[in-house]
Amino acid sequence: MMLFLAGMCALPESMAASPAATDISRDLPAALKSCYAGHGTCILNLGGRTAHLTHGIMINPLRVTLQDGYIDASALPAGEAAITVSTDSETTPDYATFVHYIKGIGLNGNGNVDGIVFNSTHHNNVLAAAMTLESMSISGFRRGITFGNHSYGFGLSHVQIFNNKVGIYTISGAEDAGERMTFVDVGVFNNQLGIDDEGGFEMDWLGGHWDYNHRTAILSALVQFDGHIETGPSDQPIIELRALPNMVAAQLFMTPGSFVMVNGYNGKPTSDAWISSNSAYNVVQFPFNTWGVTGKTGVMQGPGKVIGPVSGAFTPH
Repeated sequence: MMLFLAGMCALPESMAASPAATDISRDLPAALKSCYAGHGTCILNLGGRTAHLTHGIMINPLRVTLQDGYIDASALPAGEAAITVSTDSETTPDYATFVHYIKGIGLNGNGNVDGIVFNSTHHNNVLAAAMTLESMSISGFRRGITFGNHSYGFGLSHVQIFNNKVGIYTISGAEDAGERMTFVDVGVFNNQLGIDDEGGFEMDWLGGHWDYNHRTAILSALVQFDGHIETGPSDQPIIELRALPNMVAAQLFMTPGSFVMVNGYNGKPTSDAWISSNSAYNVVQFPFNTWGVTGKTGVMQGPGKVIGPVSGAFTPH
């Protein structure tokens, strides 16, 4: 005989009522405060909703994951940053900044504020201002992404940085920063200035595209670039290679599969040079193909050295 006891029968998990998901988009700063106080989750999922910020937020890369939604920072006061990635609050050395990440976020702002700033002010080089960004768009800012003190050795993947005054910015004289930043399928396009490297950051680009920025890049360190660069005709070089004091001079090494194209080429060069150099120690490895950038001056004007092209000059068909 089978005995049934009232109240002792458990519902299958699929039939049990699940708690309602908290809508953190209504007050993202409060959700972060709860996380840091140890009272709430630190996996913050916007669930496809839009969070509106009136002041910037701080993301601790050892504590917080932020994902899946939109952040509108257009109402931020001038001079603020929408997101600051920092380990300043930590006291115990920890390299585990890759455990958490920012993923699947569309971030937009206004021309007087910054998008994402990686910066820590402490002097513990283990506690880096480092956090992976993936599948994001960043637009409408004074500076889309800023790399500052203690930002090194991490990467961005599948990120689009566009319609900013400056797409990517590195601060001058950054402390313990700039070692091998990696960009995989990252687009920097339609910015007034695509990349402004004032700090001398080493950058690896894989499958990148720097397209139709008013000025493409100011580079101050070693850059390895695989991808393509598109621009319009210009009477000034679109890329500047610099040499900062007491640092290795900027060198741009482009893979054989990369190319540079000036819009409106049509079989005839439309720009005299596309790189300028201010040091004899600047080097550019000429890409496999160029369209419209082999005019009177050639690839680079200035004292730097040009290597290549790898397979001979491009002949239009």
